[in-house]
Amino acid sequence: MNLNFFSRITISRKIPALVGAATIISVLAVGTLSYLEADQMLRRVSANELAALTDARQSALETYLSSIREDLVTLATSDQAADAVQAFAIAYEELGAGAEATLQDQYITANPHPTGEKHKLERANAENSYNAVHARKHPWFRSFLEARGYYDVFLFTPNGDLVYTVFKELDYATNVATGKWKNTDLGAAFAAAVTKNDANQVTFLDFKPYAPSHGAAASFISAPIVRDGEVLGVLAFQMPIGRINAIMQSTAGMGETGETYLVGGDHLMRSDSRFSNESTILKTKVSTPTVEAALAGKNGVETIDDYRGISVLSSFRPLEFAGVRWAVVGEKDMAEILAPAATMRNILALIGVGILVAVSFAGWLAARSISRPLTAMSVAMKRVADGDTAVETPGLGRGDEIGQMADTVEVFKANAAEKLRLEAEQAEAEKRAATVKQQEMDELANGFEASVSQVVDGLGELIMQLQQTSETLAGEAEDTTGQSTAVAGAAEQASANVQTVAAAAEELASSVAEISRQVNDSSRLTAETTAEAESTNTMVQGLAAAAQQIGDVVSLISDIAAQTNLLALNATIEAARAGEAGKGFAVVASEVKNLASQTSKATEEIDTQIRSIQEATTGAVSAIGSITKRISKMNEISTGVASAVEEQGAATQEITRSTQEAASGTNEVSTNIAGVSQSASRTGAAAVELRVAVDSLSARSNELRGKVQGFIAKVRAA
Repeated sequence: MNLNFFSRITISRKIPALVGAATIISVLAVGTLSYLEADQMLRRVSANELAALTDARQSALETYLSSIREDLVTLATSDQAADAVQAFAIAYEELGAGAEATLQDQYITANPHPTGEKHKLERANAENSYNAVHARKHPWFRSFLEARGYYDVFLFTPNGDLVYTVFKELDYATNVATGKWKNTDLGAAFAAAVTKNDANQVTFLDFKPYAPSHGAAASFISAPIVRDGEVLGVLAFQMPIGRINAIMQSTAGMGETGETYLVGGDHLMRSDSRFSNESTILKTKVSTPTVEAALAGKNGVETIDDYRGISVLSSFRPLEFAGVRWAVVGEKDMAEILAPAATMRNILALIGVGILVAVSFAGWLAARSISRPLTAMSVAMKRVADGDTAVETPGLGRGDEIGQMADTVEVFKANAAEKLRLEAEQAEAEKRAATVKQQEMDELANGFEASVSQVVDGLGELIMQLQQTSETLAGEAEDTTGQSTAVAGAAEQASANVQTVAAAAEELASSVAEISRQVNDSSRLTAETTAEAESTNTMVQGLAAAAQQIGDVVSLISDIAAQTNLLALNATIEAARAGEAGKGFAVVASEVKNLASQTSKATEEIDTQIRSIQEATTGAVSAIGSITKRISKMNEISTGVASAVEEQGAATQEITRSTQEAASGTNEVSTNIAGVSQSASRTGAAAVELRVAVDSLSARSNELRGKVQGFIAKVRAA
């Protein structure tokens, strides 16, 4: 589950929820453990009780069956039984072949008592020996049967004649060895006993439906009647169902759903179920695991589904009697056994609900007692974070954690106030520093502008002078060329025009002197311009170095901002570790981090401006270097012009001398005039080159002025 979900729940809801959840878990844990312990205890107690009851039923049955055996053996060895079987045998013989019909007619058909009460007739109306013997012996046997609770008592002769029964049913007076009932359990009981000569060797046959008893379940036990080693007959009891049911259906200690019952080897009941309105003996089949275990000779207690399909606690024991094994089973419904645990569970549930309501209400009150001050504290902290250091801190003076938080908020307020003061001081200091820096930059820009403007203005004046000089020089060169042509054309008239040539030569000498003077001035100005350009180049390089130093300072400020940002990040982490107590410090750390970020951005902008200044300065240095080279080249041209002018002066002097000697040789004049024409041509070419150089110098001067103005604008903008 996402933990952020819990962080979004308010304390006023979280604490009651947590208290309620803890209460539910506690109640469930205690209730479950109590229920499980009660369940186990009830199972153990019920198992012990049921085992004890089953043992008691088994012991009671064993005692009862043992008493039946004892009754059988005692009666079989008594004179009462021996005398009775002998007397009945003799009387039965006297009745002859019709004994069966006669006796059944007299004691069953003609018996005035209804079915089930035939045993009440002591003597039939007919006069014979049998009736006399019956009248003497029957009352005692009837009293014995009623006293012991047997269903019937039988006396057999050794040949199988059933000469006497107490209850008088359809098997009375028949022969079980050869008659219609020879294949019944009664016939089997007789056949097994008659072959023995010891009354203690009893024969027991388990319950089965018995036709003479109208198909009712019947069990027989028999023993021989022996006197002096001679078998006089057989004594047999038909086992009582009522006594066995009375033992097995006892409800003492069984509750509303408990019962005990017997199961034979055929898995059919040998006793009636207490939950059935009809007899279940030999009708209800029980094949449960506990019956199987008991029939296998085992005992114990298990939880199973009984023959009704109901979950029960089943206690089982084997019961051995005369070679026959029964299963004694005691069972009780688990619902009844665990009813106290279920009742306790329901009570615990009600108690748990009550506890949950009470604890949840208490948790709600506790949460409100915490959440309301915390909410007020949160509002106060937010106002402090927004810069309101005058807000009143709730919870001051409390002795609990909220009071400690309030004290912490007071510290945060003091820190916030101090932070605001420091920020104001820092802002003021930065403002002053910015003002001072701007003033310094303005002064530097103004000084640089004045210096460069002065140089550029001087350079402009020099360029104008050079332009005028180059124009004059070009005109003079043209004049010289024209004059030299005229002299060449008039060479033949040299003699006639010597005076004119002399005057012209003097004028040419004057012009050459003037040209020489102008060229010398141009060379001097060119040298001065070169020096000024080199000085300007030095200043611009100094400006580039200053810009580089400013860039280093900006880098240092950027490093400081990065360190401040790192410290703010560490402070934020520590504040997060401190939890609620560090929230205010986290706000301060966040503000410091923001300031560091703003400082970093400002230094980046300054660094960008410095880089622009450095680029502009580099361009200025390059331009000034180019100007210097151009001026140097112009100086070389001026030097060449000076040389040409000197040569022209020499040529002019030579013309003067030639004119003075014109009379002696016109050929030499013609030659000199040719030299003058060549010098004039070179002077014209030099003047053209000087004009081109001056134009280039003018363009570079204008470019320098634009670069300087752009640089000054950037410096002032920074």
